[in-house]
Amino acid sequence: MMIQKAKQLATVVAAIAILGGSAQAQDVLVTGKKITLPPLGAVQNVGSLPMNIVLSPSGKYAVSTDMGFRQSLWSIDAKTGAGVSHVDFPNNADGSNGLYYGLAFGPDGKLYAAQGAHDSIAVLALAADGTLTQTGSIAAQAHDFPAGVATDSRGYLYVANNDPATPLQPSSIAIYSTATGASVGRYSFSASFYGTPNYPLSVAALADGSKMFVTSERDGAVYVLNTSNPAAPALITSIATGAQPDGLLLNKTQTRLYVSNAHSDTVSVIDTATNAIVDTILLQPTGAHGLAGVTPNGLALSPDENTLYVSLGDFNAVGVVDLASNSLKGYIPAGWYPTGVVATDSKRLLVANAKGTVTRNPNPGYLTDPNGQYILNLIEGNVETIAVPNSVLLAQDTKLALANNRITPTTTNPVNPVSSIGVKAGKIKHVIYIVKENRTYDQVLGDVPTGNGQPSLAIFGQPVTPNLHAIAQRFVLLDNFYDCGEASGDGWPWSTQSIATENVIKNLPYNYSGRGRNYDFEGQNNGYLTGGFPAANPDGKTLSPVFPGGLPRIPDVTEAPAGHIWDAVKKAKLSYRNYGFFYSFGVGSLLPDNYPAASGLLPPGHDLAGVSDYDFRRFDSDYADSEAPITYYNQTGNPAFLYKITNYGKHQAPSRFTEWKTEFNQLLAKDPTGKAVPTFQTVRFMKDHTQGTSPGKHTPRSEVADNDYAIGQLVEAVSKSPIWDSTAIFVIEDDAQDGPDHVDAHRSTCYVISPWIKKSTVDHTFYNTDSVLKTVEGLLGLKPLSQYDAIADPIQAFDTAPTNGDVYTAILPDASIIGELNPSIVALKSNPTMARLAALSSKMDFTHPDSAPAQTLNEILWKSVKGAGSTMPAIRHGLSAAPAPKSAHAASRKHDGDDD
Repeated sequence: MMIQKAKQLATVVAAIAILGGSAQAQDVLVTGKKITLPPLGAVQNVGSLPMNIVLSPSGKYAVSTDMGFRQSLWSIDAKTGAGVSHVDFPNNADGSNGLYYGLAFGPDGKLYAAQGAHDSIAVLALAADGTLTQTGSIAAQAHDFPAGVATDSRGYLYVANNDPATPLQPSSIAIYSTATGASVGRYSFSASFYGTPNYPLSVAALADGSKMFVTSERDGAVYVLNTSNPAAPALITSIATGAQPDGLLLNKTQTRLYVSNAHSDTVSVIDTATNAIVDTILLQPTGAHGLAGVTPNGLALSPDENTLYVSLGDFNAVGVVDLASNSLKGYIPAGWYPTGVVATDSKRLLVANAKGTVTRNPNPGYLTDPNGQYILNLIEGNVETIAVPNSVLLAQDTKLALANNRITPTTTNPVNPVSSIGVKAGKIKHVIYIVKENRTYDQVLGDVPTGNGQPSLAIFGQPVTPNLHAIAQRFVLLDNFYDCGEASGDGWPWSTQSIATENVIKNLPYNYSGRGRNYDFEGQNNGYLTGGFPAANPDGKTLSPVFPGGLPRIPDVTEAPAGHIWDAVKKAKLSYRNYGFFYSFGVGSLLPDNYPAASGLLPPGHDLAGVSDYDFRRFDSDYADSEAPITYYNQTGNPAFLYKITNYGKHQAPSRFTEWKTEFNQLLAKDPTGKAVPTFQTVRFMKDHTQGTSPGKHTPRSEVADNDYAIGQLVEAVSKSPIWDSTAIFVIEDDAQDGPDHVDAHRSTCYVISPWIKKSTVDHTFYNTDSVLKTVEGLLGLKPLSQYDAIADPIQAFDTAPTNGDVYTAILPDASIIGELNPSIVALKSNPTMARLAALSSKMDFTHPDSAPAQTLNEILWKSVKGAGSTMPAIRHGLSAAPAPKSAHAASRKHDGDDD
């Protein structure tokens, strides 16, 4: 019988004060949470995004593995925490070389490291002095994508093949001989969901080889295989553990298996003899039950096996679990997004922090080293040495960790400061949420004199974005706003569900570094539309000739436990309409194009039918956001104003705005009072992404101006309608994509437009993506989606009455900007710099968000505006925030019995 005992930290209640612990100081992250900064010398930098760490059989060293832009294996001295040796895995020209999560020592001391898209497992030796040397490699099958690895005493290596590159190819488990490297056996997870990958990640094997365990990120389960005959592994059972199980750890006697369930915020305890869950340990703190935001991943046992340590990614801490009672004892503050932990002895822990312990990252050498200064490359992961606290210090550490995470007894039900003007109060009854692409604050609003801007960085200033400038200056200028995401891959999850899943955190930098995997962050997994699709589209035409009967819904590994903002709206029984969020890109004729990928956005339809507008064009750089191109074409007859796709959908709309306006008019025709207009709308205007200097395409200035006019046109349409006095419009970028900004590369633009916004407000308060979601939730009367939006500060520029209700008139950008086209490479032969950038642009993928290399694209954008001979100023990574209080205890404090 499965026992489900959710144990909690009952001792942590009431208001939390910072009373000390192993911390020295604190600093705020763009996510709104804080980290405790370690003392000097307590960390070892190990590369980009370390995602696993294991202890050597001798216990003298730990080894970490990276999954970011710079991938290395590092050996760390277990006693001192200092780096001893490292082996780099630089990216090949074909983008294949690298590392991916899996890391295990064999009984003979050999180290096995999975290499993901390289389709191999590296074999290394760890010398007595800590020197790492690669001695060989085990070749996997093409497209296997090895992830988790484990060994047994018989001489077999077990490998979880996580994400085959071919669409609809199933995942598998492969078994190899460690002596010869030969493939011995294989088990394929092909029985369900049309052969789609279920993303097996971690592997654990019993020493006698009779049984192995593997987590499935998608299925929320641990699969158990009989491996007595390695040539014919067979499924015994699956154990439902929790959302996105991540790490596995066997105790010494191998009677218990611990499973970290990243998005249930629990650890499952499994009896390995019966394959039954005997306990479930809740790691969420009192006050935040039911809110994702702890994210257990790595696991470690103390030498006496009385304590389980759990790295908690989103909580920036290590959880301490008493195994006598299987209950949480407390938290130890760590760095930014810890992913692994080992107990080197009874006195100290080594913790891998995926994003390190530095929150301010200036990059003065951007042009001389753009690859090295790109945000996903610049953020340095590290391994931090933390002393094991005694019970008194653990209590203090726990209070500090809770304070860092802003957890209070009311976190689950936070105060709603905008409830008096929201939907339930009958005042603001309509919210429109617009998400754009990839601009920093200084790039657009750096020339606004009342804000903290740098005019020299405003490459898309007032002449290019007259509407955004007018809107910011009439309503509220927010100059201390930050995107939580670093690129579209995590920016869209942050913008729609207030958190990025463990799967997204791992795979974003791996994918963006060009090492493989699909862009699977907007409702698609390995190209599969997770919401499924029927046989026919709204016009009765077959959606996929390959799958004429359609495909079913499957779980989405990028979706957080509470789902997306539209799921919360549906749960609250509010009306909703989607324009462009999470539309599919299609895979040839295999899967449908321009079809909502997430289940909560289904079905699509024409003319207000369904949930999503089937006639609204998805992310597509060859289609206009606004009516500026068609307006100037009609005036001049010059085709240079037009994009490749001149119209789209049932209404042959020349722009995304036109299609939105068509349905808006239909809503007002249904009810001239505006009551038919949905309570919540999501709208995607994406042309500020640009296509760089791709020859023959519109210039970056032209595309940003097109995007600007779309915003202005939508605001004008609403301001001239009967719903104006009951509407709030929010406009953000999904990410800032590391463009130039003198404060921080995450700093971006946010516009809040409503008659209820105090006129010409300038607000310097720290806000982020979750602040916008928190404000939207407050107006709509929704509960938080995660800890992040629960603790976020809502935007505070609202008035008690709609005093700012004048009609807004959209400003048409100048024809000379809207009609700008990039010259051909031949035309640039006298300008070798721009010719080089044009050639680079022409080879970039602009069909998917952020598929072009952003570090190079930023240079292209800068020089396209400022000239080939210009030098782009340094880009900074830092935050404007009040100084954080210091811990009452020094980080170098001694523990009872600590003689080091």
